[in-house]
Amino acid sequence: MSRVADPTANTAKASAGRGPTRWVLVPLVFIVLAAWLLADPWPYRRPYDQATIVPAAMVDVATVRSPTLRPELQVAAYRYRCSECHRLFPSPPETERTLTQHREIVLEHGINKRCFNCHHLQDRNAFADDKGEPIPYDQPQLLCAKCHGPVYRDWTHGVHGRTDGYWDPDRGPLERKKCIECHDPHAPAFPPMRPAPGPDTLRMGDQRPSGEPHEGVQNPLLIHRRQGEGSQHE
Repeated sequence: MSRVADPTANTAKASAGRGPTRWVLVPLVFIVLAAWLLADPWPYRRPYDQATIVPAAMVDVATVRSPTLRPELQVAAYRYRCSECHRLFPSPPETERTLTQHREIVLEHGINKRCFNCHHLQDRNAFADDKGEPIPYDQPQLLCAKCHGPVYRDWTHGVHGRTDGYWDPDRGPLERKKCIECHDPHAPAFPPMRPAPGPDTLRMGDQRPSGEPHEGVQNPLLIHRRQGEGSQHE
C-alpha cells in the first residue's frame, strides 16, 4: 500500500521554521527606527537667535514695597501707634531741624523738606491736606494729589501705577495699589533699573538692529508713521 505525501505538512514545517525569525525581526526593525528618530535626523533650526531668559525678578507680580497703611511703628517685636508718643511729646512746628527720632529716614523729596507738609501737626495718626484737615492714613494717594495732580489723575484712570484684580467687575474686584506701595514717600525716586529684554517671537520678524524688522510687513504702526511723514512733506 503506497503512501501519498501530504503537501500541508511541508508548509507547516516551513512556517514553523520561519516563525521565530519573523517575530524577532519585527521588534528589531522598531528598535532601529526608534534609534534613528532619537538621533534627530531632521533637527529644528530656529530662524532667529534663541530667546533671552528673563530674570524672575523682572516679572515678579509683587509690589516693590509692602507698607502697613496704618499709623504704626514697629520696634523689635512691638508695634506703637504714632499718637502714643506724639501726644506725650508735641513736636515744634518749625520748618527744618535735626531729627532726634526717626533718624533712619532720609528725606529726598525734592524741595519738600518740612515734615508737616505731609504729616498732620496735631493728629499724628493722619496726614494733612492743603487746608490742614486730616487725611486718613490708609489713603496716601489723596496726600500725593496735593502736589502731583496729573500723576494722580493718571492713577485714577489706571494709566499710572499698578492695578490688580479683574477688569470685568462680574468676575471679581479691582484694586489699584497705593502710591507708597511702589514709592518710598520720603525718597520717591526710583533708582536706575535695567529694562527687561524685549519680546522675541517669530511673528515679529528679525528684531536685530542691523535690518528693517518690519519691512514689507503689514504693521499698522509703521504705516501710520509713514503716512504722518508723508503728510508733513505735502
